[in-house]
Amino acid sequence: MSNKITDEQLRQTPFGRFVNIQEDTADETDNIDADIPSYEPNVTVNTDIQEDDIIAQEEKPKGSFFSKRPKREKVFTEPEPEVQPIWTGQTTAIDIIAPSSVDNGSRDYVVVDGIYHAYLYIAGYGYRTRNEAAWLSSLVEAGDNIGISFSFKRMQRDKILSRIAQKTMINRSKMREVADTRSDFEELDSAISSGMYLKEGMNRANQDFYYMSTIIEVTAEDEETIERNVSDVITLCASMDMVCKRADYKHEQGFLSALPTVSLDADLERKSRRNVLTDSLAAAFPFSSLEVYDPEGIFLGLNKYNNSVAILDFFDADKYSNANACILGMSGAGKTFLMQLIALRLRQQGVQVFIIAPIKGHEFAEVCDRIGGKYIRIAPSSQDCINIMEIRKKTLNTDYEIHGDKRNDSILAEKIQKLMIFFSLIKNDITQNELNLIDGAIVRTYKTFGITYDNESLFDKDGRFKKMPTLKDLYNELLSKDKTKDLALMIEKFAVGSLSAFGGSTNVDLDNKYIVLDISEMNEHLKALGMFIALDFVWDKAKESRIQKKVIFLDELWTLIGSSGNRLAADYVLEIFKVIRGYGGSAIAATQDISDFFALDDGKYGKAIINNSRIKFVLQLEEDEAFTVQKHLSLSDEEAMQVIRNNRGEALLCANRNKLVIDIKASPYVYDLITTKRSDLEKKRRRKLEERKQYDD
Repeated sequence: MSNKITDEQLRQTPFGRFVNIQEDTADETDNIDADIPSYEPNVTVNTDIQEDDIIAQEEKPKGSFFSKRPKREKVFTEPEPEVQPIWTGQTTAIDIIAPSSVDNGSRDYVVVDGIYHAYLYIAGYGYRTRNEAAWLSSLVEAGDNIGISFSFKRMQRDKILSRIAQKTMINRSKMREVADTRSDFEELDSAISSGMYLKEGMNRANQDFYYMSTIIEVTAEDEETIERNVSDVITLCASMDMVCKRADYKHEQGFLSALPTVSLDADLERKSRRNVLTDSLAAAFPFSSLEVYDPEGIFLGLNKYNNSVAILDFFDADKYSNANACILGMSGAGKTFLMQLIALRLRQQGVQVFIIAPIKGHEFAEVCDRIGGKYIRIAPSSQDCINIMEIRKKTLNTDYEIHGDKRNDSILAEKIQKLMIFFSLIKNDITQNELNLIDGAIVRTYKTFGITYDNESLFDKDGRFKKMPTLKDLYNELLSKDKTKDLALMIEKFAVGSLSAFGGSTNVDLDNKYIVLDISEMNEHLKALGMFIALDFVWDKAKESRIQKKVIFLDELWTLIGSSGNRLAADYVLEIFKVIRGYGGSAIAATQDISDFFALDDGKYGKAIINNSRIKFVLQLEEDEAFTVQKHLSLSDEEAMQVIRNNRGEALLCANRNKLVIDIKASPYVYDLITTKRSDLEKKRRRKLEERKQYDD
């Protein structure tokens, strides 16, 4: 019977699978030599073995090393010729990955599958001596036709330190022989300083030594565009104080170097290599993004540079520390358009929306009516009334949804503090003594209705909420005491005078999901007062639940925190921006008067609101206002210039560390609904006139 070799026997041979064992026909004296395999590649070995062969191997008698071994007969198949997969015509991974055509006949580019690719590199001597964090961001954000290949290689510390020490010593020796008037004196001095810097960083700061290279890829669809794009990149690098070189006649090597194979061309590596330490290398990481894409967010528009969609989720707590936002822009830049667009899309997601409009409130009326919202006019001539003295039932149950507990603190005491702000807005120079007298009158007025500091006193015997006093009731209480009669005159017009609409009971539906409070008809002296009444109401509503999402839009916030604002009212607004996150909400402020926004108390409130807003939209601004915003938002010079260059409907979006310019977009229907542009309104009026005419005919 012929024996066949097993896989195990193959593994035990010195040369693994490359084994060639001939048929055993030698005499017994050749047995030892026959067990030594020879190396002969590309041989196919038949390892098919029979059961009898296994038994024969296991029962093989043990003998001395020099004992004769029995003859073994082995049968092999003929060697099969090796066929490369490519010869069979089968599709391989290389066929899928490789381009179908490559034209590298030009000095300035290489054409791959009809797309022009040009490659540049930052020269090793062309980097700035000092760079701020994320210094590569400007290149990364330059557009979708520009890519960055950033390579680095860590070197062995002991070898590099000895080389640096040796080179520094040689340069010092040369420097002694060079006069300080020669041009190479400064070069030697710079080289010595660099060597000392590297040694100190590696020895004292325990940093590593790296060689880094930066390759820039530029793409386009035609020759003219590729040349223009390359020139733009060179100009951009020059503006960053960096020297950028074209990879002439080396674009094919640049293409291969940019592939994710970590195989940088040796010549390009030599020309672009720069030594850096760990902290300098870390500063190159681009801590910014070309995109803002939150899966659960709302669509805002398109990235101006690469046309990627900008989708923002204000309530993504994992990404944004709070959901607050600021919208800054000059008149006509598109603040109202952006506010209404955000409000509409949040409402579509089921978010409770409140809008307080101190100026041009009528611009919000049509949208509110179309979506079934509640439009409330707070004005002397309005029939709508919100009772400033009302304690709302649901404010008792803030944590009921979570813990099932009711509030233990006094609701009345909290309400009185808000009323103190209200009276401070009525009379800016009110004294502390006058506030104390009003405080006592308020307590007596609530007591008349059976309400005390005990929260249980808010309910009658049947468990129903008690009727609330009004400003008219407080007015009567002030009149009843001689020492408070003068204070009664302060609120007389709100109780029985021309502004008596403020002195009645609440008569509007406050449970709608989309509420606009228009206070634009209030004169300048009363506007802050009307805004506070509206803000007091929406803040009470916002605190009803810590689970439900809600957003408060504050248009033209400078009316409360500007130079003519009141500190108590400004503190109240600031508290909302600081605390609303805890109630599952968002506060979004908009202003066009940037200087006034930072006017009260040397900008204390404007700065605090900016700092408590994780998201900012900066629309078009005048130069002086743009530079003011640059200081408060830590914008770069390029970003500040971009704000000045913005067109109507364009905004610099700052979300966390991401900064990008977006072109705000709305569907034709929504655009027609919320536009405030005069020409658009004229077209809308003509269209409606034509529709009426057709209907009449």
